[in-house]
Amino acid sequence: MFRRITVVLSILGLAMALYVVATAKQEIPSPMPAQPPSTNPYASGVAALGVVEPASRSVSIAAPEAGRVVEVMVGVNDRVKKGDALFRLDPVAIESERVRAVAARDAAAADVTRIRSWPRAEDFPPVEAEVAEAAARLADAESRFENISAAMERGAASDDELSRQRFLVSILRASLTNARARLERMRSGSWSQDLAVAEAAQASKEAEIRAIDMRLERLTVRSPIDGTVMKRNIEPGEYVNGGSVGASGSASADAPLVVGDLSVLHVWAQVDEEDMPIVRLGAKAVARIRGSLKIEVPLTMIRIEPLAGPKRQITGASTELIDTRVVEVVFRAEVPEGGPRLYPGQVVDVYIDTGVSSADARP
Repeated sequence: MFRRITVVLSILGLAMALYVVATAKQEIPSPMPAQPPSTNPYASGVAALGVVEPASRSVSIAAPEAGRVVEVMVGVNDRVKKGDALFRLDPVAIESERVRAVAARDAAAADVTRIRSWPRAEDFPPVEAEVAEAAARLADAESRFENISAAMERGAASDDELSRQRFLVSILRASLTNARARLERMRSGSWSQDLAVAEAAQASKEAEIRAIDMRLERLTVRSPIDGTVMKRNIEPGEYVNGGSVGASGSASADAPLVVGDLSVLHVWAQVDEEDMPIVRLGAKAVARIRGSLKIEVPLTMIRIEPLAGPKRQITGASTELIDTRVVEVVFRAEVPEGGPRLYPGQVVDVYIDTGVSSADARP
């Protein structure tokens, strides 16, 4: 009886498995796309991926050096002129260096004044007295030398006494010469070379102060162009790193400020190198804004960048191909008054009219 039950259950399980496999082969209907695919409006055209940029490209404003932000003078959408102050870093550390540099400059200036005013009138009497004293000692020694020489002729003095007195006369004569030389040097005033060295040291300290002033001026970051503040990533009290924050044309995410000229918008299209042979300068083109509505903006070709390079990933999509080379074509967006608004950094589909079919393009 148990064996019969086991066989029946096995048959039921096999039947159920066959049923599941049979029903699993049924095709599940694909959902309708959220929006219709973008199509080329030209009978013969090239499609490319484009990104909207200001006429000046997106300029990422970098801090000249690392420091704490003490003031931000602009906000998003503010219009700025070239040279306008954007933000300022804490100047305390550099100002302390300037205080020390000013003190060193003043010390060098005092040294120059001391050398120029040397010697003082009160410096002469002591040296003149030394000259008079040396002359008197020499005269006394010479008188004694003459006396010893006369005594030696009479046999009242020895050769040793005469030699000692002769050496003493020589020593005192050298002392007198030294004292007179010191007096003459004092009367001639300060040496021009000493003054030149002191003045050079003073100029070096002045240059150091000017260099510090330049550093202080650099702490106030100014706009390099006329434009509009498009992004603000800093607030007073925050710390910013100095140095480069990214190349112009691709606004860096960590840039303190991003500025661009929004008076005219450009579209930078990346055309595949295989499609470039049929793209002509001045060709008609349109940019289609992505979305449920097919909104097109006329484009005017400005130039074709003469250097091909690897494709930059500008959409972030996992399906975007980057293992190819492209040529960048720059267009001006001709947005009509009251037309759709474009935003820098926005990705659009660019279609370029080639005017030739694939058959005509063959050699």
